[in-house]
Amino acid sequence: MAMVAAVTLSACGSQGAGKSETRESPSMTPLGDVCEGIFDPETTAEAEKLLGSDRVSSDWSSRGAAQDASSKAARILSRGMDRRYAVNSTCIFKKKPDSGRYLHIWFEWMLIEFDQVSAEGRLKGTSAAYQLDDGALTRLFVDCERPDLVKPGGKKNLLKVVISDPIGFSQQSRVRLLNASAKKVVTGLKCKNKVILPEVDVVIPENPRLK
Repeated sequence: MAMVAAVTLSACGSQGAGKSETRESPSMTPLGDVCEGIFDPETTAEAEKLLGSDRVSSDWSSRGAAQDASSKAARILSRGMDRRYAVNSTCIFKKKPDSGRYLHIWFEWMLIEFDQVSAEGRLKGTSAAYQLDDGALTRLFVDCERPDLVKPGGKKNLLKVVISDPIGFSQQSRVRLLNASAKKVVTGLKCKNKVILPEVDVVIPENPRLK
């Protein structure tokens, strides 16, 4: 300038003759246990205000799968800068089991140059460009050099990270979540350049809602 990061718990019915197994609905999971720990204290505090709780509904089948989401995304993205490998999710959850929409963070390669990203979103001295707007989507573009993934005669891509947010986080919190997610995936991608992501207060001024 998201590989679903959540946990499902299933339970067996009581043991005994004639009693069959039952499956519980997705659990309400502490924010600190979803999305590989990307919620820092500031973002967690805002989430609790918005949700009225420090727990969310998650629906992955195991903690191991949830905690491996960023590594899995990096492995898939390392297959090539190809649209076939789009939408690699690292974080998905919703307010409650009966909520209709998920908060979702995902990664993909995108054929775009930094100078094609709006000027106000590009930050000098960093590897990041952001697209901030008033809608539900906020985007981060990361300059991750992987020339070995470019097809002969092809052009390099930027790594695009997107958050779809139906909960209503501030842009500052969205940037925090995007940066935290990007750091995990970039580590697995082993970019040839030094990737520099800016501090949140450089991207967007402090939001009074978080004070």
